[in-house]
Amino acid sequence: MKREGHEMFGKYKMHENSGVNPPYAPAYPLEWECPLRTVEVVTRVDQAKVAKLLSDTPFELVNDRVAFRFMLSPGHTLAIHAGEMFDLMVSVPVRYDGLFTHTHIFMYCSDPMGIAAGREVFGYTKKDATYRFNEAPDGRVEGWVKRRGTPLADFSFTPDPEAPLVPLVDGAEQPAGEIHVRRVPHPERPEPVYADIVYRRTPLAYSPPRQGRVSMTLHPSDYDPIAALEPEILGAHFMSSDVYGGGFAVEDRRLLKRLIP
Repeated sequence: MKREGHEMFGKYKMHENSGVNPPYAPAYPLEWECPLRTVEVVTRVDQAKVAKLLSDTPFELVNDRVAFRFMLSPGHTLAIHAGEMFDLMVSVPVRYDGLFTHTHIFMYCSDPMGIAAGREVFGYTKKDATYRFNEAPDGRVEGWVKRRGTPLADFSFTPDPEAPLVPLVDGAEQPAGEIHVRRVPHPERPEPVYADIVYRRTPLAYSPPRQGRVSMTLHPSDYDPIAALEPEILGAHFMSSDVYGGGFAVEDRRLLKRLIP
């Protein structure tokens, strides 16, 4: 659909320097919005395993906790054809250059627009996935994540006010935003031809966390080795936000440092 000469995605239009004319990235709107519904499972993982995954970054690990975030975005404006988008973010708290933030060591997404935008603009490790995220009226949530037919994760969350509420980081201050090394592959060799460090912080207003009990099963996969983390579950909670969106007008977006060349 086009309006006033610009290609539209829902209520957002392409920027002048994006889209199919001229034919280069980003070929999608940079502005977007949606509600967000998240089951967050806070775990403990052998810190050496996470450090190995981040060994080619300058980020400093804060602790040995890893969050598995099963995130449904109903009405996501990048996924108007599907009606919703789903992400599984496996996140750790880090520090870099005065920032206290997250980096995602594994990411899976149900929508090609979300995958392209995340990888090209922000350096996410997003891969394609299918999912189930069923929310019951009493607050129970159950679902699964698969990649190309291979099961990756199953989860089932039941609200329980007596369950422990475990944050990703002990203390009042929690990490905010996201940071990644963004890499462009070399066309001749299996190495980056360009790399930089990108930070972003999107508007997000989560409800108070609703703690509960969770079961989470991670399935071994040579291609997506999230089960190799062998996480110990510490706690789980559900959060929702009606304020979640991105784009130049609302985000804190920064290219912090060029690494290559």
